[in-house]
Amino acid sequence: MKLNRLLSTTLLATAMAMTPVLGTVSAQDQMEGAAIVSQDGKIDAFIVAALAVSETRQRFIAQLEAETDEAAQMQIVQEADEAILEVVDASPDITIDEYIAIGEAAAADPELAALIDARFVEAHAD
Repeated sequence: MKLNRLLSTTLLATAMAMTPVLGTVSAQDQMEGAAIVSQDGKIDAFIVAALAVSETRQRFIAQLEAETDEAAQMQIVQEADEAILEVVDASPDITIDEYIAIGEAAAADPELAALIDARFVEAHAD
């Protein structure tokens, strides 16, 4: 169960990393994300996309840690951003805008974050 908790926390953190300036999430953004989540399968689609984002992010983190040149690091960050957007875009049943809206809403709403976390744990229970 500790592994599932770690994975779900990492999953949510990864999803949040994609959202722009989380401190400025408006009530409208929260409502939009909550409305999207209420659609059948959106939480599951969000989880699938977030797992793919996490894998992609880990690949680029390893590259960043190995690089010492600042210009090369910036290039890796740009490539990572593009790759993450491509991964989300290729994920079934969710758009980039929906993914970001759900991530923003979950960052601002602990109940929604807990719901996503619970769904992840349920789907990946041993």
